[in-house]
Amino acid sequence: MNILWTFAPILLFVFIFVGSGVYFSLMGYEKAFTIVPPVIAIIPSIILAWVRNRKPSEEKTAEFLAGIGEKDIVYMCMIFLLAGAFGEVTKSIGSIGSLVNCTISFVPAKFLLIGIFLISAFLSTAIGSALGTVAAVGPVAADFCLHASGISMPVAMGAVVGGAFFGDNLSLVSDTTIVSISSQGANVKKKFNINLRIAAIATLIAIFAMCLSATVTVDKIHSHDFSLILIFPYIILLVLAFNRVNILVCLTLSILFSGIIGHCCHADYGMMKFCNDINTGFLKVYGVLLLGLMVGGLSGLIGSDAVKEVTHIISEHLKNKTESKKPQFIIGGLASIFTFLLSNNVIAIICCGKIAKGIAKHNGISPHYSATILEVFACGVKGLLPHGTQVLLAASLAGISPLSILPRVYYCHALIIVSILFILFVDKKSPIVN
Repeated sequence: MNILWTFAPILLFVFIFVGSGVYFSLMGYEKAFTIVPPVIAIIPSIILAWVRNRKPSEEKTAEFLAGIGEKDIVYMCMIFLLAGAFGEVTKSIGSIGSLVNCTISFVPAKFLLIGIFLISAFLSTAIGSALGTVAAVGPVAADFCLHASGISMPVAMGAVVGGAFFGDNLSLVSDTTIVSISSQGANVKKKFNINLRIAAIATLIAIFAMCLSATVTVDKIHSHDFSLILIFPYIILLVLAFNRVNILVCLTLSILFSGIIGHCCHADYGMMKFCNDINTGFLKVYGVLLLGLMVGGLSGLIGSDAVKEVTHIISEHLKNKTESKKPQFIIGGLASIFTFLLSNNVIAIICCGKIAKGIAKHNGISPHYSATILEVFACGVKGLLPHGTQVLLAASLAGISPLSILPRVYYCHALIIVSILFILFVDKKSPIVN
C-alpha cells in the first residue's frame, strides 16, 4: 500500500491517459489515445504530487525545477531535438525515398516478403521512427500485394510492422533508444552490441516464419530511381557513432552533412530551407520533449527517496534468493506493463526508468544491459498491441482489421521470446553483457 501511495501521481497519469483513450475509443473517435495528449494528462499528477508534498512552496518549486534540470533529462531532450532535426532534413532532401527505393531494387522478387521486412528494418534503423516507417513502407507493401499471389495483406503488414520495430529498437536516433540509454546512463556502443545479438536471432526466427507463411509468385515489380549520395547521411551517422563519437556530436555533424548533400543534389535547397527544416524537426518532437521535462519535474516532487525506497523493497525481496534472473525479469516486466497500459513505449521507459536503474545498480546489472532489457520488452510489447499506433496505421493503409495483423508480426513475437531466453541462459556477469 505504501508503494501505491508513493507512486500515486504516476498511477493517476496512467489512469487519465489510458482511461481517456479507452473512453474515446468506445465513443467511436479516431486516434482516441491522442485526444488527451500525455503532456495534458500528466498535469493532474503534478498537482497531486505538489499537494501531497508537505514541504514549503519554495522547496517544492526547487525540487520540481531540479527534476526538470537533471542532467539525464536535459541530455535526453537535446538528443530529441537533434534527432527530430536530422529526420526532417533527411526527409526533405529525399533520403528516405532513396533508401526505400534502393532496397526495393536489390531485393529478388522471390524473396518479396522478406524484402518488405528488410525495407522496413533498414528505413526504421535509419530514421528512428517506427510510425514513420509504417507510413512510408505500408503503401509500398500494399502495392506489392497487388502484384503477387501467395502473400496476404495481413502477412505483408505484419512484416512492415515487425521491420519497423527492428529499427525502433536498434536505431541510434530512435526515441526508445534515447530514453533507455539516458535513463540508465548506458554506453551507446555496448548497449547496441547486446541489443544486436538479441535482434539478430529474433530476425532469423522471423524470416524463417515468413518463409513458412507464404509462397510468393510475382507478376511484376516496378523498379524505382534512387540516389546513393542521398543515403550517405545515414552512413555518416552510423560510422561516427561506432567510432565512439558523442551522440550529440554525431547528430550535429550528420545534420550538417545532410544539408550539404541536399544542396549538392538539389539546386533549390539552400540555407533558408535547411534552417526551416531544422526548425520543423524541433517542433515535431516538442510533445515528447515537454513530456520528458514534466516527468522529470514530477520525479523531483515525488523525490529520489521514494524511488530508492521502492528499489530497496524489491531488492530486499530478492537478496536472499539464489535466482539471479528475477531482477532482470522485473525490469522487463516493468517496461512491458507500462507499455501495455500507456500504449507508448517511450513514455513507458521514461516512467519506469529510474526504478529500473535502481534495481540494476543494486543487483550488479550493467547499465547497458538494463537499457537493453527495458527497450526490447517495450518495443516487443508495443508491436503486439491492437491499439498501438503502428498497428492501427498499418491496418488503415491495408484496409484490414488490426487483429488480423497481430499474429503475423513475427519479429515482435520472436523478440520477446529471445529476450526471455537471453535472460534465462546468459549470466549477467558474462562477457557478452559486460
